[in-house]
Amino acid sequence: MTGKISTQIKPFPGAGETAIYFVFEEILKKDKNLSLLNKKSGNRLQRKIDRLNFKAQEDKTLEFELGKTTYFIVGAGRKNDFNLAKFKKTLTHVLKKIGSLGIDSVDVFYFPELGKDHYEIAKNTALGFCLGNYNFDKYKSVKDQKSSGGIKELVFHFDKNPPGDWEEGIAFGKAVAEGIYLTRDLVNEPASHLHPETLAQKAFEIEKESGGAVTVEVLDRDECRRLGMGAFLGIAQGSDREPKFIILKYQKSNIKNQNDNSKLKKICLVGKSITFDSGGLSLKPSSAMENMKIDMAGGATVLGVFKILANMHRINVGAQHAAPAPTIYGILPACENMPSGKSIRPGDIVRAMNGKTIEVLNTDAEGRVTLADALIYAEKNLKADIIIDLATLTGACMVALGTDLTGLFGNDKKLIDTFGKIAEAEGDELWPLPLYKPYAKEIKSEVAELKNVSGIHYGGAITAALFLEQFVEKTPWLHLDIAGPAYVKGSTGWGVAGLIEFIKNYS
Repeated sequence: MTGKISTQIKPFPGAGETAIYFVFEEILKKDKNLSLLNKKSGNRLQRKIDRLNFKAQEDKTLEFELGKTTYFIVGAGRKNDFNLAKFKKTLTHVLKKIGSLGIDSVDVFYFPELGKDHYEIAKNTALGFCLGNYNFDKYKSVKDQKSSGGIKELVFHFDKNPPGDWEEGIAFGKAVAEGIYLTRDLVNEPASHLHPETLAQKAFEIEKESGGAVTVEVLDRDECRRLGMGAFLGIAQGSDREPKFIILKYQKSNIKNQNDNSKLKKICLVGKSITFDSGGLSLKPSSAMENMKIDMAGGATVLGVFKILANMHRINVGAQHAAPAPTIYGILPACENMPSGKSIRPGDIVRAMNGKTIEVLNTDAEGRVTLADALIYAEKNLKADIIIDLATLTGACMVALGTDLTGLFGNDKKLIDTFGKIAEAEGDELWPLPLYKPYAKEIKSEVAELKNVSGIHYGGAITAALFLEQFVEKTPWLHLDIAGPAYVKGSTGWGVAGLIEFIKNYS
């Protein structure tokens, strides 16, 4: 990750090569800075605004040249709808566009609607800058890589010096961006180059760079069998690739081996980690299989969060923004779902760690089966106080919510409300969906305790969540169905920013 973010005390309109200025719909005609720019241009700016019918709607941009400076006048929409998450998202899009033009340096101007929390402004500026520069082009030609662009410097202009926590916000924003970069890189990686072993290796790399804050354990097939993980191993049995049950642990005191963390709450993040999903013997049609490298996006998100945790001790932030105190676990039940003579068959029955039996009627509903053992392990073996799972679980959730929203389920209303509020403040949009108990009868099997798919054609996201609930007894639990927003023309890294903020604010 390259690029520099600096600040200057420099009033609008500035004199750099390229400048970004945000303006709201209701004050477009009254904006003092635009009036000044228009006056300097001899009314050319206003004529262009009229000609293009620019109204400062959200995500609309007007490009205007004056002297040696190109101004990107960015619509921020309605003032009442504006927040820092929208600022970050819009900045990301504009910087990506500007970077593709071969421009090296950009000026951005503070405006009052950003608020007075300079730490948060800085964090979101850094995220917008870094994510605007993201490209996954490792498999393109050298020429294409060089032409992919990217901003080398962003200069943020203030009317007066920002408070000291500005630099802290920049540092943390860059750390979060590194976590999102990792998640995106892993999800974008083709399945020919990423396997369960690859995810384990990445976990060990995070352990190494953490300075002792993160430890990793990887259970192989034999160890999983001894623990009774028949559900996880049942899905894994069709592939020639060995399954890996990956467990990460973050504990702040591990850095210096001090303080007693035994009374601190434990949060466990569980990520679906199917490194390729062919559907197994219930084979997907080819068009539905093309992007199934993404079926480990939940696990990649967990690794992205741990990438941030691993580097928290290197970030120079004050006490109010310091590394989280709780113990954090991550679980990645990593395997492939492949058809072969060894594959699990429709109608086969597997037994999960807690003894519950599952009739696997559709081998393409495999993620929930692997997550069953991971949820049991989180509650019984790790004694987690909170469990959050992330999974590209159901197409039904995409039918219900589209590609922008994650489906949020859970068994604890306070936890649902708290996480939802924090995630949305970070721009990780979601929508609560019900664990509607009457549908639970649809996943009852006649020959086992459960079946992995219902007998109805509707409510698939709900019945999948109800299936997972069967493997959490008492622990407060959230299920995030990220099938839609995890991958939109490439990996998005959905959830990394929201989860790390939830962890930081948890007490």
